Amino acid sequence: MYKDPNHPFLLLGALVLLSLLSLAISLSTGSIPVSLADIAWALVGVENDHSTLVRELRLPRTISAYVTGGLLAMAGSLMQVLVRNPLADPYILGVSGGASVAALLA
Repeated sequence: MYKDPNHPFLLLGALVLLSLLSLAISLSTGSIPVSLADIAWALVGVENDHSTLVRELRLPRTISAYVTGGLLAMAGSLMQVLVRNPLADPYILGVSGGASVAALLA
C-alpha cells in the first residue's frame, strides 16, 4: 500500500520528534554540559549532581521558550484570520507602533 508523504500523521510525528530533539538539546547544553541520562534521572525526580540545574534553571527556560513560540504563532495566525490576508504583518493594525511606544516607555 502506498503511503502519501504528505499524510498529516507523518508530518505530526516528524514535528513531535523534532520537538523532543530540541527539548533534549536545550536541556543538555549550557555552561555546564549535562548528559541525557542525567537529564532523564532529574526529570523523574532522582537526585543527582545536575538535578537542581535541570529542574530549576533549564526546564523553566525551555518551557517558557516553547510557550512563547506557541503564543507568537497563534498571534500571527489570528492576525491573518482577522485581516483575511495570508500575508498579514504587524504593521497593518499598528501593533508594531504600539510595541515601539511600550518599549520606549519601558
